[in-house]
Amino acid sequence: MDPATAKILVSAALVASIVLFSLVSIQAFIVQIAADLREARAARVPVRAERPRPPQA
Repeated sequence: MDPATAKILVSAALVASIVLFSLVSIQAFIVQIAADLREARAARVPVRAERPRPPQA
């Protein structure tokens, strides 16, 4: 195998590993966001709105 082909194969392997790592990281990020949203929806606290007061001079 000549050096040029070896360099291309090593570069392709590095790019493939970076892409795989990125996809796994993005998937974990999205799963964590979904879990946080589900938890926030389950722990929703009712808030009582106050009537707006007219400005005081």
